[in-house]
Amino acid sequence: MADDAATASAKLPAWMKRKEETDEIQLLPDEADTAQLFLALGTQWRRHAMTGMCLGLDYGVIPPTAQMLGIALNPARFLDLRMMEQAALDQIASKAAR
Repeated sequence: MADDAATASAKLPAWMKRKEETDEIQLLPDEADTAQLFLALGTQWRRHAMTGMCLGLDYGVIPPTAQMLGIALNPARFLDLRMMEQAALDQIASKAAR
C-alpha cells in the first residue's frame, strides 16, 4: 500500500468484513479520527439484558474516550459516529436474521 498523506488505513474488526474484503480500508484525513474513535468504542455497546443483542453505543463514554484520544468532538463528528453506529447495527441485525 502506498504511503499517501491524503489517506490513512485502519484495521476493521472481523465482524465488519465481508468474506471478499480485506481488513484494510482507505480513509481521508478527516475520516481517520472518527474511525479511530469508533473503533476505540468497540467495547462500549449497550446490549439487551436478555438477548445480548447490541442496541447502540453508550453515548456517555464518547466524550471522555474522544478526550483521551485527543480527538475533538463536534456536531459533524458526532453525526459521522452515529452513521457508523447505525451501519454497524444494520450489519449486526442482518447477520442475526440469517
